Amino acid sequence: MLKLSARTTVGELMAGPPALYATLKSTGLFRDGDDPGVMLGQLCWSFGFNPAILLMMLEGANVPEVVPPLDAAPFRAMALAELVDHIEQTHHAYLREVLPKLTASTEALLSEAGGTESLAALRDEVQRVAAELDAHIRHEEEALFPMVRDLASHTAVRATRCGDAVGGPIACMENEHTATQRSLGKLRELTGDYAAAADASTLWRETMAELERFDRDMQEHIYKENEVLFPRALDAQRGQPQAAAG
Repeated sequence: MLKLSARTTVGELMAGPPALYATLKSTGLFRDGDDPGVMLGQLCWSFGFNPAILLMMLEGANVPEVVPPLDAAPFRAMALAELVDHIEQTHHAYLREVLPKLTASTEALLSEAGGTESLAALRDEVQRVAAELDAHIRHEEEALFPMVRDLASHTAVRATRCGDAVGGPIACMENEHTATQRSLGKLRELTGDYAAAADASTLWRETMAELERFDRDMQEHIYKENEVLFPRALDAQRGQPQAAAG
């Protein structure tokens, strides 16, 4: 993120997240070809515009550009039921295999290093996210996914504990995905982005490699659901063609 102030130049803004420059242009204060060396405060005062208001607008756009973790096109091309099967067989199966391993290996790291505070925090975070994800995938398989399969087969949606509309469980799953993203950020912080020093133990190297793989798989898992499965399920319930891109 770019640190913004009235002394920030338009050129500095242009080098930051793309949404910043787009927001500035939307105000009409600056156009392509104008002097990028002008400071935001100068620009505002020349138009009689309050710099504090501009900075408040820009802060909302001051976020890194999100790079999709994969090409979504093949998953948009799948039949809806096939996509659900893919997520279960690829990502849910992986989580059931890896989460016990990560819980055990971070516990072992804590013992190996003599119980340091940072490793205790890592162990606790892994245990917490493992418990949350176990509940998350069970909820999907018991409630949301059967509803989506019913929609895919054009049959009446069988009500679950979440009702008979996919919007409710989807909103719940999206909230849990946000919590998982926060947990992944915490894991990166605690491990220095899964770094392994030259003299790190074999256990440390193997655990960092598995954590990094887990992080990458979760990014792809969440993206497939948030950006492909969930919109298509909502479209299907509204009676739109479920084979179309969502």
